[in-house]
Amino acid sequence: MQKPIRRYLLLILFAFMFIPTHAQKKEYSQGYIINSEGETVEGWVKDRSSGPSLDLYTRIRFKPDNAFFKRKYSPGEILGYGINNQHFESVPLIEESAFFKFKYYLHEGNDRVFLKVISRSADLTYYHWEYVDSESNYLDYIPLFHRMGSNEMVRVTQGILGLKRNRLVEYFWDCPDLVMAIEKKKLKEINEVYNFYLERCIKDIKWR
Repeated sequence: MQKPIRRYLLLILFAFMFIPTHAQKKEYSQGYIINSEGETVEGWVKDRSSGPSLDLYTRIRFKPDNAFFKRKYSPGEILGYGINNQHFESVPLIEESAFFKFKYYLHEGNDRVFLKVISRSADLTYYHWEYVDSESNYLDYIPLFHRMGSNEMVRVTQGILGLKRNRLVEYFWDCPDLVMAIEKKKLKEINEVYNFYLERCIKDIKWR
């Protein structure tokens, strides 16, 4: 009895070990994580549910290459991850609100969240803070800018209302050209503000 049982278990083990790649791709996509030591580990990543009910995982699923068992990672356990040519970064971010005004602060004591990196330069980064709308069950996001060296991010738009001009003027106060372009409504899109800052503001800013 022992030998047949042992052979049966070995067959099951080998079957799992040689699952075809296309079967893995059904649930996971090729990607990587950046561990707490800053090392990039290649593997298979899943960060949201599949099917009609969308859910963004608070702990992503990761299977290293040549490994069967998966692990789960929260934003506090890794520095970031990549999937489908997109990079997500672990950020210590908190949203504060007062009188319907929202501000976003960075501090190492805050709980960490995953933000999707849309554009990055040495001076300004554009992020999406993704979430699932509770009413529509659709994926949505909060667009955020972060200036190098600042402990604050700024929300760039407010839905169909367009650019949050007052907040952007406060955030980029030390670049008069950008402030004027925002106030005179010469800039209407997120990328226009981002590119204007990189092209016209950096050389004039003295605080960095």
